Amino acid sequence: MDRAWFRTYVGVFVILLGSYAFFWHSRDWNTSSRLMLTYALVDHGRLSIDGLEDQTGDRAKFRGHYYSDKLPGYPLLATVPCAFVETVLGLPSHPLGGPAMAFWGTDYWVTLATSGVLSAFTAVLLASFARDLGCSRRQAAVVALAYGLATPAYVYATLAYGHQTSAFALLAAFLLLTRRGEGGNVVRIFLSGLLASYAAVVELQVGPVSAVIGFYLIGQCLTRTWKPAAIVYFGLGALVPTLVLLLYNLLAFGNPLDMGYFHHATAQFARVHSKENPLGLRTPAWNLVVPLLWGRYRGLLFYAPIVVLALPGWAVLIGRRRFDVAAVSLLACVAVFVVNLSYPEWTGGWSTGPRLLVPLLPFAMIAVASALTAPGAWGKAFLALAVGLAIAGGVLMLLFQGVGARIPQDVADPLVEVVWPLWTGRTPLPMWWTGDRFTRNLSNLAVGAWLGRLPTAWQWVQFLPLVAFQAVGVAYLFRIDDEPSPGASALKSTCVKPAC
Repeated sequence: MDRAWFRTYVGVFVILLGSYAFFWHSRDWNTSSRLMLTYALVDHGRLSIDGLEDQTGDRAKFRGHYYSDKLPGYPLLATVPCAFVETVLGLPSHPLGGPAMAFWGTDYWVTLATSGVLSAFTAVLLASFARDLGCSRRQAAVVALAYGLATPAYVYATLAYGHQTSAFALLAAFLLLTRRGEGGNVVRIFLSGLLASYAAVVELQVGPVSAVIGFYLIGQCLTRTWKPAAIVYFGLGALVPTLVLLLYNLLAFGNPLDMGYFHHATAQFARVHSKENPLGLRTPAWNLVVPLLWGRYRGLLFYAPIVVLALPGWAVLIGRRRFDVAAVSLLACVAVFVVNLSYPEWTGGWSTGPRLLVPLLPFAMIAVASALTAPGAWGKAFLALAVGLAIAGGVLMLLFQGVGARIPQDVADPLVEVVWPLWTGRTPLPMWWTGDRFTRNLSNLAVGAWLGRLPTAWQWVQFLPLVAFQAVGVAYLFRIDDEPSPGASALKSTCVKPAC
Protein backbone atom coordinates (compact mmCIF):
# COMPACT_ATOMS: atom_id res chain seq x y z
CA MET A 1 0.00 0.00 0.00
CA ASP A 2 1.18 3.52 -0.81
CA ARG A 3 2.63 4.96 2.41
CA ALA A 4 1.01 8.36 1.97
CA TRP A 5 -2.42 6.78 1.55
CA PHE A 6 -1.77 4.53 4.53
CA ARG A 7 -0.97 7.61 6.65
CA THR A 8 -4.18 9.20 5.42
CA TYR A 9 -6.26 6.19 6.44
CA VAL A 10 -4.59 5.98 9.85
CA GLY A 11 -4.92 9.74 10.36
CA VAL A 12 -8.63 9.67 9.56
CA PHE A 13 -9.16 6.76 11.93
CA VAL A 14 -7.25 8.37 14.81
CA ILE A 15 -8.95 11.77 14.42
CA LEU A 16 -12.39 10.23 14.40
CA LEU A 17 -11.89 7.69 17.15
CA GLY A 18 -10.29 10.36 19.35
CA SER A 19 -13.26 12.64 18.69
CA TYR A 20 -15.73 9.90 19.59
CA ALA A 21 -13.79 8.95 22.72
CA PHE A 22 -14.17 12.51 24.01
CA PHE A 23 -17.89 12.04 24.73
CA TRP A 24 -19.62 9.86 27.30
CA HIS A 25 -23.34 10.30 26.85
CA SER A 26 -25.93 9.16 29.34
CA ARG A 27 -28.17 6.23 28.61
CA ASP A 28 -31.56 6.35 27.00
CA TRP A 29 -34.11 3.58 26.45
CA ASN A 30 -32.72 2.64 23.04
CA THR A 31 -29.10 2.33 24.13
CA SER A 32 -30.01 0.65 27.41
CA SER A 33 -32.07 -2.02 25.69
CA ARG A 34 -29.05 -3.18 23.69
CA LEU A 35 -26.61 -2.78 26.55
CA MET A 36 -28.79 -4.73 29.00
CA LEU A 37 -28.86 -7.74 26.67
CA THR A 38 -25.08 -7.44 26.38
CA TYR A 39 -24.68 -7.46 30.17
CA ALA A 40 -27.18 -10.30 30.56
CA LEU A 41 -25.13 -12.40 28.14
CA VAL A 42 -21.70 -11.55 29.55
CA ASP A 43 -22.44 -11.25 33.26
CA HIS A 44 -25.21 -13.78 33.69
CA GLY A 45 -25.05 -16.07 30.65
CA ARG A 46 -28.69 -15.68 29.70
CA LEU A 47 -30.89 -14.01 27.10
CA SER A 48 -33.50 -12.53 29.42
CA ILE A 49 -32.80 -9.14 31.00
CA ASP A 50 -34.62 -9.98 34.22
CA GLY A 51 -33.32 -7.71 36.95
CA LEU A 52 -32.17 -5.20 34.33
CA GLU A 53 -35.57 -4.39 32.85
CA ASP A 54 -35.97 -1.17 34.82
CA GLN A 55 -32.98 0.30 32.97
CA THR A 56 -35.04 0.63 29.77
CA GLY A 57 -38.56 1.03 28.44
CA ASP A 58 -37.58 -0.61 25.15
CA ARG A 59 -38.30 -4.12 26.39
CA ALA A 60 -40.38 -7.16 25.59
CA LYS A 61 -42.15 -9.47 28.01
CA PHE A 62 -42.67 -13.13 27.22
CA ARG A 63 -43.86 -15.86 29.60
CA GLY A 64 -43.01 -13.83 32.66
CA HIS A 65 -39.49 -12.83 31.56
CA TYR A 66 -38.17 -9.57 30.17
CA TYR A 67 -36.10 -9.31 27.00
CA SER A 68 -34.63 -6.57 24.88
CA ASP A 69 -37.03 -5.61 22.13
CA LYS A 70 -34.07 -5.12 19.77
CA LEU A 71 -32.59 -7.59 17.35
CA PRO A 72 -29.52 -9.33 18.79
CA GLY A 73 -26.93 -8.20 16.23
CA TYR A 74 -25.49 -5.29 18.18
CA PRO A 75 -25.60 -6.88 21.66
CA LEU A 76 -23.90 -10.05 20.39
CA LEU A 77 -21.12 -7.96 18.85
CA ALA A 78 -20.84 -5.90 22.03
CA THR A 79 -20.23 -8.98 24.19
CA VAL A 80 -16.62 -9.10 22.97
CA PRO A 81 -15.50 -5.64 24.19
CA CYS A 82 -17.72 -5.99 27.25
CA ALA A 83 -16.03 -9.20 28.36
CA PHE A 84 -12.63 -7.73 27.50
CA VAL A 85 -12.95 -4.53 29.53
CA GLU A 86 -14.55 -6.28 32.48
CA THR A 87 -11.63 -8.73 32.54
CA VAL A 88 -8.74 -6.41 31.72
CA LEU A 89 -9.90 -3.29 33.56
CA GLY A 90 -11.54 -5.20 36.37
CA LEU A 91 -14.88 -3.46 35.91
CA PRO A 92 -17.74 -4.98 37.93
CA SER A 93 -20.71 -6.81 36.51
CA HIS A 94 -23.82 -4.72 36.05
CA PRO A 95 -25.93 -4.90 39.23
CA LEU A 96 -29.38 -6.44 39.12
CA GLY A 97 -32.38 -4.56 40.43
CA GLY A 98 -32.34 -0.97 41.54
CA PRO A 99 -33.46 2.19 39.75
CA ALA A 100 -32.39 3.18 36.25
CA MET A 101 -28.88 4.60 36.02
CA ALA A 102 -27.71 7.35 33.68
CA PHE A 103 -24.09 6.15 33.56
CA TRP A 104 -22.23 2.89 34.01
CA GLY A 105 -18.50 2.62 33.35
CA THR A 106 -18.68 -0.33 30.97
CA ASP A 107 -21.18 1.55 28.79
CA TYR A 108 -18.46 3.96 27.70
CA TRP A 109 -15.98 1.31 26.61
CA VAL A 110 -18.55 -0.90 24.91
CA THR A 111 -19.99 2.01 22.96
CA LEU A 112 -16.56 3.25 21.88
CA ALA A 113 -15.44 -0.24 20.84
CA THR A 114 -18.56 -0.82 18.74
CA SER A 115 -20.23 2.33 17.43
CA GLY A 116 -17.05 4.42 17.71
CA VAL A 117 -14.58 2.00 16.15
CA LEU A 118 -16.95 0.91 13.38
CA SER A 119 -17.82 4.53 12.53
CA ALA A 120 -14.12 5.36 12.20
CA PHE A 121 -13.62 2.29 10.01
CA THR A 122 -16.61 3.32 7.88
CA ALA A 123 -14.91 6.66 7.23
CA VAL A 124 -11.70 4.85 6.26
CA LEU A 125 -13.68 2.68 3.84
CA LEU A 126 -15.16 5.83 2.35
CA ALA A 127 -11.68 7.29 1.89
CA SER A 128 -10.66 4.09 0.13
CA PHE A 129 -13.77 4.19 -2.04
CA ALA A 130 -13.07 7.85 -2.85
CA ARG A 131 -9.58 6.82 -3.99
CA ASP A 132 -11.10 4.19 -6.26
CA LEU A 133 -13.31 6.88 -7.79
CA GLY A 134 -10.29 9.04 -8.57
CA CYS A 135 -10.12 11.35 -5.56
CA SER A 136 -6.78 12.70 -4.39
CA ARG A 137 -5.71 12.05 -0.83
CA ARG A 138 -6.95 15.45 0.33
CA GLN A 139 -10.28 14.97 -1.36
CA ALA A 140 -10.63 11.51 0.17
CA ALA A 141 -9.78 12.93 3.59
CA VAL A 142 -12.47 15.60 3.17
CA VAL A 143 -15.05 12.93 2.32
CA ALA A 144 -14.09 10.71 5.26
CA LEU A 145 -13.86 13.47 7.86
CA ALA A 146 -17.04 15.15 6.66
CA TYR A 147 -18.89 11.87 7.09
CA GLY A 148 -17.44 11.24 10.53
CA LEU A 149 -17.66 14.75 11.99
CA ALA A 150 -20.11 16.79 9.91
CA THR A 151 -23.17 14.53 9.72
CA PRO A 152 -25.32 12.82 12.39
CA ALA A 153 -22.95 9.86 12.05
CA TYR A 154 -20.84 11.82 14.57
CA VAL A 155 -23.64 11.65 17.12
CA TYR A 156 -24.47 7.99 16.65
CA ALA A 157 -20.80 7.01 16.75
CA THR A 158 -20.98 7.96 20.43
CA LEU A 159 -24.20 6.09 21.27
CA ALA A 160 -25.02 2.39 21.54
CA TYR A 161 -27.56 2.46 18.73
CA GLY A 162 -27.34 0.04 15.82
CA HIS A 163 -27.16 2.69 13.08
CA GLN A 164 -23.40 2.89 12.76
CA THR A 165 -22.86 -0.84 13.05
CA SER A 166 -25.31 -1.55 10.25
CA ALA A 167 -23.88 1.32 8.16
CA PHE A 168 -20.39 -0.16 8.42
CA ALA A 169 -21.59 -3.66 7.55
CA LEU A 170 -23.51 -2.46 4.49
CA LEU A 171 -20.74 -0.27 3.11
CA ALA A 172 -18.12 -2.97 3.69
CA ALA A 173 -20.34 -5.55 1.98
CA PHE A 174 -20.65 -3.33 -1.08
CA LEU A 175 -16.98 -2.41 -1.16
CA LEU A 176 -15.96 -6.08 -1.04
CA LEU A 177 -17.96 -6.74 -4.19
CA THR A 178 -16.23 -3.91 -6.04
CA ARG A 179 -12.78 -5.33 -5.30
CA ARG A 180 -11.62 -8.14 -7.54
CA GLY A 181 -8.21 -9.73 -7.31
CA GLU A 182 -6.27 -12.75 -8.45
CA GLY A 183 -7.08 -14.66 -5.27
CA GLY A 184 -9.30 -14.63 -2.21
CA ASN A 185 -12.45 -13.88 -4.18
CA VAL A 186 -14.46 -16.68 -2.57
CA VAL A 187 -13.68 -15.37 0.91
CA ARG A 188 -14.40 -11.81 -0.23
CA ILE A 189 -17.84 -12.71 -1.54
CA PHE A 190 -18.66 -14.87 1.47
CA LEU A 191 -17.78 -11.98 3.81
CA SER A 192 -19.86 -9.61 1.72
CA GLY A 193 -22.90 -11.81 2.12
CA LEU A 194 -22.23 -12.23 5.83
CA LEU A 195 -21.94 -8.47 6.39
CA ALA A 196 -24.99 -7.60 4.27
CA SER A 197 -27.06 -10.07 6.24
CA TYR A 198 -25.60 -9.10 9.61
CA ALA A 199 -26.60 -5.48 9.02
CA ALA A 200 -30.24 -6.60 8.96
CA VAL A 201 -29.70 -8.66 12.13
CA VAL A 202 -28.58 -5.42 13.78
CA GLU A 203 -31.43 -3.34 12.35
CA LEU A 204 -34.18 -5.07 10.43
CA GLN A 205 -35.16 -1.87 8.64
CA VAL A 206 -31.94 -1.86 6.57
CA GLY A 207 -32.92 -5.20 5.03
CA PRO A 208 -33.88 -3.48 1.74
CA VAL A 209 -30.32 -2.13 1.44
CA SER A 210 -28.97 -5.65 2.00
CA ALA A 211 -31.23 -6.73 -0.86
CA VAL A 212 -29.89 -3.93 -3.08
CA ILE A 213 -26.36 -5.25 -2.52
CA GLY A 214 -27.51 -8.77 -3.33
CA PHE A 215 -29.13 -7.64 -6.57
CA TYR A 216 -25.95 -5.73 -7.41
CA LEU A 217 -24.04 -9.01 -7.23
CA ILE A 218 -26.63 -10.70 -9.45
CA GLY A 219 -26.20 -7.90 -11.97
CA GLN A 220 -22.45 -8.34 -11.85
CA CYS A 221 -22.90 -12.03 -12.56
CA LEU A 222 -25.16 -11.28 -15.51
CA THR A 223 -22.47 -9.02 -16.97
CA ARG A 224 -19.89 -11.73 -16.28
CA THR A 225 -17.91 -9.62 -13.87
CA TRP A 226 -18.40 -12.40 -11.34
CA LYS A 227 -19.07 -16.03 -12.11
CA PRO A 228 -22.55 -17.34 -11.18
CA ALA A 229 -21.02 -19.32 -8.30
CA ALA A 230 -20.51 -16.00 -6.55
CA ILE A 231 -24.23 -15.91 -5.78
CA VAL A 232 -23.88 -19.20 -3.90
CA TYR A 233 -20.94 -17.95 -1.84
CA PHE A 234 -22.78 -14.72 -1.06
CA GLY A 235 -25.85 -16.69 0.01
CA LEU A 236 -23.81 -18.97 2.26
CA GLY A 237 -22.33 -15.93 3.96
CA ALA A 238 -25.78 -14.37 4.37
CA LEU A 239 -27.07 -17.60 5.87
CA VAL A 240 -24.79 -17.40 8.93
CA PRO A 241 -26.29 -14.26 10.57
CA THR A 242 -29.76 -15.42 9.54
CA LEU A 243 -29.30 -18.68 11.44
CA VAL A 244 -27.96 -16.75 14.43
CA LEU A 245 -31.10 -14.60 14.47
CA LEU A 246 -33.40 -17.61 14.12
CA LEU A 247 -31.58 -19.42 16.93
CA TYR A 248 -31.83 -16.38 19.20
CA ASN A 249 -35.56 -16.10 18.52
CA LEU A 250 -36.02 -19.81 19.20
CA LEU A 251 -34.16 -19.71 22.50
CA ALA A 252 -35.76 -16.47 23.69
CA PHE A 253 -39.31 -16.76 22.38
CA GLY A 254 -39.73 -20.43 21.55
CA ASN A 255 -40.16 -19.84 17.82
CA PRO A 256 -37.47 -18.96 15.24
CA LEU A 257 -39.91 -16.60 13.52
CA ASP A 258 -40.87 -14.81 16.73
CA MET A 259 -39.06 -11.72 17.99
CA GLY A 260 -39.08 -9.05 20.67
CA TYR A 261 -41.12 -6.64 18.58
CA PHE A 262 -44.09 -9.00 18.96
CA HIS A 263 -44.10 -8.74 22.74
CA HIS A 264 -43.56 -5.07 23.58
CA ALA A 265 -44.09 -4.34 27.26
CA THR A 266 -44.43 -0.59 26.63
CA ALA A 267 -47.85 0.41 25.33
CA GLN A 268 -46.53 3.26 23.16
CA PHE A 269 -44.51 0.84 21.03
CA ALA A 270 -46.94 -2.07 21.26
CA ARG A 271 -49.39 0.09 19.31
CA VAL A 272 -46.85 0.39 16.46
CA HIS A 273 -45.16 -3.03 16.31
CA SER A 274 -46.98 -6.33 16.05
CA LYS A 275 -46.55 -9.93 14.92
CA GLU A 276 -48.19 -9.08 11.62
CA ASN A 277 -46.08 -5.95 11.13
CA PRO A 278 -42.81 -6.17 13.14
CA LEU A 279 -41.48 -2.80 11.98
CA GLY A 280 -44.88 -1.13 12.23
CA LEU A 281 -44.61 0.05 8.62
CA ARG A 282 -47.48 1.69 6.76
CA THR A 283 -48.02 3.17 3.33
CA PRO A 284 -45.31 5.82 2.78
CA ALA A 285 -46.39 9.27 3.98
CA TRP A 286 -45.17 11.33 1.04
CA ASN A 287 -46.03 14.57 2.81
CA LEU A 288 -42.99 13.90 5.02
CA VAL A 289 -40.51 14.12 2.13
CA VAL A 290 -39.85 17.83 2.63
CA PRO A 291 -39.59 17.73 6.47
CA LEU A 292 -37.12 14.85 6.19
CA LEU A 293 -35.02 16.66 3.61
CA TRP A 294 -35.06 20.23 4.79
CA GLY A 295 -35.68 22.29 7.91
CA ARG A 296 -34.23 22.62 11.38
CA TYR A 297 -36.55 19.97 12.78
CA ARG A 298 -35.49 16.75 11.03
CA GLY A 299 -34.11 17.94 7.68
CA LEU A 300 -31.29 15.76 6.35
CA LEU A 301 -29.76 18.59 4.35
CA PHE A 302 -29.72 20.83 7.41
CA TYR A 303 -28.05 18.30 9.69
CA ALA A 304 -25.76 16.86 6.98
CA PRO A 305 -25.38 19.75 4.50
CA ILE A 306 -22.55 18.10 2.55
CA VAL A 307 -25.04 15.49 1.33
CA VAL A 308 -26.39 18.09 -1.13
CA LEU A 309 -23.33 17.28 -3.27
CA ALA A 310 -24.64 13.75 -3.78
CA LEU A 311 -26.91 15.12 -6.54
CA PRO A 312 -24.10 16.27 -8.85
CA GLY A 313 -22.13 13.23 -7.71
CA TRP A 314 -24.71 10.84 -9.11
CA ALA A 315 -24.68 12.84 -12.34
CA VAL A 316 -20.88 12.47 -12.53
CA LEU A 317 -21.12 8.71 -11.97
CA ILE A 318 -23.73 8.36 -14.70
CA GLY A 319 -21.73 10.58 -17.04
CA ARG A 320 -18.74 8.28 -16.56
CA ARG A 321 -20.95 5.26 -17.18
CA ARG A 322 -20.51 3.99 -13.66
CA PHE A 323 -24.15 2.99 -13.64
CA ASP A 324 -23.57 0.18 -11.14
CA VAL A 325 -22.07 2.36 -8.43
CA ALA A 326 -24.61 5.12 -9.06
CA ALA A 327 -27.48 2.64 -8.84
CA VAL A 328 -26.36 1.08 -5.55
CA SER A 329 -25.61 4.46 -3.98
CA LEU A 330 -28.93 5.95 -5.06
CA LEU A 331 -31.11 2.90 -4.38
CA ALA A 332 -29.61 2.40 -0.92
CA CYS A 333 -30.48 6.01 -0.07
CA VAL A 334 -33.98 5.68 -1.51
CA ALA A 335 -34.61 2.42 0.35
CA VAL A 336 -33.70 3.88 3.74
CA PHE A 337 -35.67 7.05 2.98
CA VAL A 338 -38.84 5.18 1.99
CA VAL A 339 -38.68 3.02 5.12
CA ASN A 340 -38.49 6.21 7.19
CA LEU A 341 -41.51 7.61 5.33
CA SER A 342 -43.37 4.41 6.15
CA TYR A 343 -42.67 4.39 9.89
CA PRO A 344 -45.24 6.02 12.20
CA GLU A 345 -42.51 7.18 14.60
CA TRP A 346 -40.75 8.88 11.68
CA THR A 347 -39.10 11.54 13.84
CA GLY A 348 -36.84 9.00 15.56
CA GLY A 349 -37.90 10.26 18.98
CA TRP A 350 -35.24 12.01 21.04
CA SER A 351 -32.50 12.53 18.49
CA THR A 352 -30.23 14.78 16.49
CA GLY A 353 -31.69 15.23 13.02
CA PRO A 354 -33.35 12.41 11.06
CA ARG A 355 -32.02 9.49 13.10
CA LEU A 356 -33.61 6.80 10.96
CA LEU A 357 -31.82 8.11 7.84
CA VAL A 358 -28.35 7.68 9.33
CA PRO A 359 -27.65 4.32 7.58
CA LEU A 360 -27.94 5.99 4.15
CA LEU A 361 -25.15 8.48 4.84
CA PRO A 362 -22.20 6.32 3.69
CA PHE A 363 -23.92 5.63 0.38
CA ALA A 364 -24.71 9.31 -0.12
CA MET A 365 -21.06 10.10 0.60
CA ILE A 366 -19.99 7.79 -2.24
CA ALA A 367 -21.79 10.18 -4.57
CA VAL A 368 -20.25 13.17 -2.78
CA ALA A 369 -16.80 11.70 -3.44
CA SER A 370 -17.69 11.34 -7.11
CA ALA A 371 -18.70 15.01 -7.29
CA LEU A 372 -15.22 16.03 -6.15
CA THR A 373 -13.72 14.25 -9.18
CA ALA A 374 -15.71 16.32 -11.67
CA PRO A 375 -13.43 17.75 -14.36
CA GLY A 376 -12.04 21.27 -14.46
CA ALA A 377 -13.59 24.15 -12.58
CA TRP A 378 -16.56 22.05 -11.49
CA GLY A 379 -14.37 19.75 -9.43
CA LYS A 380 -12.61 22.69 -7.76
CA ALA A 381 -15.92 24.38 -7.03
CA PHE A 382 -17.40 21.22 -5.56
CA LEU A 383 -14.31 20.73 -3.38
CA ALA A 384 -14.50 24.29 -2.05
CA LEU A 385 -18.21 23.86 -1.40
CA ALA A 386 -17.58 20.50 0.29
CA VAL A 387 -15.06 22.03 2.68
CA GLY A 388 -17.44 24.88 3.55
CA LEU A 389 -20.38 22.54 4.08
CA ALA A 390 -18.24 20.17 6.13
CA ILE A 391 -17.18 22.99 8.45
CA ALA A 392 -20.78 24.14 8.84
CA GLY A 393 -21.96 20.60 9.52
CA GLY A 394 -19.11 19.97 11.92
CA VAL A 395 -19.94 23.05 13.99
CA LEU A 396 -23.60 22.07 14.09
CA MET A 397 -22.84 18.50 15.17
CA LEU A 398 -20.51 19.72 17.93
CA LEU A 399 -23.27 21.98 19.24
CA PHE A 400 -25.65 19.03 19.47
CA GLN A 401 -23.04 16.62 20.81
CA GLY A 402 -22.11 19.05 23.54
CA VAL A 403 -25.57 19.01 25.09
CA GLY A 404 -26.21 15.28 24.90
CA ALA A 405 -27.32 14.92 21.27
CA ARG A 406 -30.88 13.80 22.01
CA ILE A 407 -33.54 16.48 21.78
CA PRO A 408 -37.22 15.50 22.27
CA GLN A 409 -39.34 15.16 19.16
CA ASP A 410 -41.78 17.68 20.65
CA VAL A 411 -39.26 20.51 20.16
CA ALA A 412 -40.02 22.14 16.81
CA ASP A 413 -36.67 23.92 16.43
CA PRO A 414 -34.03 22.00 18.43
CA LEU A 415 -31.14 24.32 17.58
CA VAL A 416 -32.86 27.60 18.43
CA GLU A 417 -35.10 26.43 21.29
CA VAL A 418 -32.71 24.13 23.15
CA VAL A 419 -29.16 23.70 21.87
CA TRP A 420 -28.03 27.29 21.42
CA PRO A 421 -29.59 28.54 24.69
CA LEU A 422 -27.81 25.73 26.55
CA TRP A 423 -24.45 26.66 25.02
CA THR A 424 -24.81 30.37 25.73
CA GLY A 425 -26.17 29.85 29.24
CA ARG A 426 -28.73 32.59 28.77
CA THR A 427 -31.71 30.53 29.84
CA PRO A 428 -32.33 28.05 32.66
CA LEU A 429 -32.36 24.33 31.93
CA PRO A 430 -35.63 23.08 30.39
CA MET A 431 -38.09 21.45 32.78
CA TRP A 432 -37.63 18.07 31.07
CA TRP A 433 -33.82 18.27 31.16
CA THR A 434 -31.90 15.70 33.17
CA GLY A 435 -28.27 16.02 34.17
CA ASP A 436 -25.85 18.90 33.63
CA ARG A 437 -25.99 21.59 30.98
CA PHE A 438 -23.23 19.91 28.95
CA THR A 439 -22.82 16.19 28.37
CA ARG A 440 -20.18 14.23 30.24
CA ASN A 441 -16.83 14.38 28.42
CA LEU A 442 -13.11 13.98 29.02
CA SER A 443 -12.63 17.66 29.85
CA ASN A 444 -15.28 17.92 32.55
CA LEU A 445 -14.20 14.57 33.95
CA ALA A 446 -10.63 15.85 34.25
CA VAL A 447 -11.18 19.44 35.40
CA GLY A 448 -14.85 19.50 36.36
CA ALA A 449 -14.25 21.48 39.54
CA TRP A 450 -12.46 24.25 37.65
CA LEU A 451 -15.14 24.35 34.95
CA GLY A 452 -17.80 24.60 37.62
CA ARG A 453 -16.27 27.86 38.87
CA LEU A 454 -16.58 29.47 35.44
CA PRO A 455 -19.61 31.58 34.56
CA THR A 456 -22.25 29.52 32.80
CA ALA A 457 -21.74 31.49 29.60
CA TRP A 458 -18.08 30.39 29.48
CA GLN A 459 -18.36 26.72 30.28
CA TRP A 460 -18.26 25.84 26.58
CA VAL A 461 -14.47 26.20 26.79
CA GLN A 462 -14.41 22.54 27.86
CA PHE A 463 -14.68 21.63 24.18
CA LEU A 464 -11.59 23.58 23.10
CA PRO A 465 -9.22 20.63 23.69
CA LEU A 466 -11.35 18.53 21.32
CA VAL A 467 -11.34 21.21 18.63
CA ALA A 468 -7.58 21.66 19.03
CA PHE A 469 -7.02 17.92 18.66
CA GLN A 470 -9.13 17.85 15.51
CA ALA A 471 -7.40 20.92 14.05
CA VAL A 472 -3.94 19.41 14.57
CA GLY A 473 -5.06 16.15 13.02
CA VAL A 474 -6.56 17.83 9.98
CA ALA A 475 -3.44 19.94 9.54
CA TYR A 476 -1.37 16.76 9.55
CA LEU A 477 -3.57 15.13 6.93
CA PHE A 478 -3.45 18.14 4.64
CA ARG A 479 0.32 18.34 4.79
CA ILE A 480 0.46 15.05 2.91
CA ASP A 481 1.29 15.70 -0.75
CA ASP A 482 -1.86 15.89 -2.84
CA GLU A 483 -1.35 13.72 -5.91
CA PRO A 484 -3.94 12.15 -8.20
CA SER A 485 -4.85 8.58 -7.34
CA PRO A 486 -2.89 6.39 -9.79
CA GLY A 487 -5.24 4.59 -12.09
CA ALA A 488 -8.26 5.09 -9.82
CA SER A 489 -7.58 1.45 -8.88
CA ALA A 490 -10.41 -1.02 -8.53
CA LEU A 491 -13.48 0.78 -9.81
CA LYS A 492 -11.75 1.85 -13.01
CA SER A 493 -10.20 -1.55 -13.72
CA THR A 494 -11.49 -3.77 -16.44
CA CYS A 495 -12.11 -7.41 -15.65
CA VAL A 496 -11.34 -9.51 -18.72
CA LYS A 497 -12.28 -12.87 -17.18
CA PRO A 498 -15.15 -13.40 -14.75
CA ALA A 499 -13.77 -13.56 -11.21
CA CYS A 500 -14.45 -16.38 -8.81
